[in-house]
Amino acid sequence: MKIFLLRHAIAELRRINLSDRDRQLTKEGIKELETVVKAMGRLKVRPDEILASPYRRAWDTAVIAARGLSPAKKPTELRALVPSGEAAKLWLELKKHHAAKALLLVGHEPLLSEFAAFLLSSPHATINLKKSGLIRVDVHTVHLDHPSGTLRWLLTAKQLVRMAG
Repeated sequence: MKIFLLRHAIAELRRINLSDRDRQLTKEGIKELETVVKAMGRLKVRPDEILASPYRRAWDTAVIAARGLSPAKKPTELRALVPSGEAAKLWLELKKHHAAKALLLVGHEPLLSEFAAFLLSSPHATINLKKSGLIRVDVHTVHLDHPSGTLRWLLTAKQLVRMAG
């Protein structure tokens, strides 16, 4: 199974009168993300399912990604992708999607980096996924409690924007 991890795009800054879960993408973030999604298309990112955190910035990122990659597919909310989520619990949820050949997960840091390390059987690895960054891990064994994966890419938004042309 191919697992793509996409961090949400640039969002508005935290404010006292704004819940963290309600922070929206900025115009700059949307523009960059649209170009990132174009590069994802060139990389042949073709998810069977798109799973997203219910937090506004991640959900909106997933909607834009779905629109650009496969308009017929709509994102599905996955609470295990919230910022306070845990890698092992996220894996348990993903095992329910074992029939998929490719999944796109849209969420937050540090969970996505921690999850990538978990998939690589390297829980102490330090990975820094920037906003609108993309990781691809190919997982060889979906039915186990501890997956075995191979890192295929770790791309920043800047690299993806250059790739999009």
